[in-house]
Amino acid sequence: MKHFLAMKKKVLSRKDLQILRVIMEKIRINYSELARELNVSHTAIRKRINKMIFENKYVAMIPELNIKNLNFILALVFLEVATDTDLNKLLLRFSECPRIISIFKVMGEYNLVALVYAENYKVLDSILGSCMLRTADEVRRSKVIPIQNILMGEYFRIQIPVKKYVNAPCGMKCGQCTRLKMKECIGCPSTIYYRGWFALEKKS
Repeated sequence: MKHFLAMKKKVLSRKDLQILRVIMEKIRINYSELARELNVSHTAIRKRINKMIFENKYVAMIPELNIKNLNFILALVFLEVATDTDLNKLLLRFSECPRIISIFKVMGEYNLVALVYAENYKVLDSILGSCMLRTADEVRRSKVIPIQNILMGEYFRIQIPVKKYVNAPCGMKCGQCTRLKMKECIGCPSTIYYRGWFALEKKS
């Protein structure tokens, strides 16, 4: 409980979140330095990078957050979805969910796997039991495996929620959630009710 309550203090200013968002969307590349190092023209470097990023989409120059240093936890959520129609509905509903890092289509007992994050295990238990993928009508059954420790690759791309909404992107109403009122959850990072690391600093 102490860990859960302490998270209230870890808030950022709107400017902090805006800076993180801009860095993620518009990271700059120093073409001149690359040109000098590789002994080619500035124009050639720009053309090659633009082709890799924008034309072929082989590469994305995107900064990522260190999950380990933030003390966030990861979990794999295995899902069984019956039809492609159900799959498309699920993807559409949760396409802007800030807690979902990636969703994969797999072969085997389950046909979908989602990589999600939460600020602690209490939050993970809350969101998976009330407002995330597992509770969707399109999901036949599910299984959750929390990741105990990150052994390789500590950085992940996480959506930075700058603008705050009343309702979550998936349509859930955090303001009416019993778990939020009971302090069993800290809310969706995209809403005004959120009290975790991505919360905006209140103006005095």
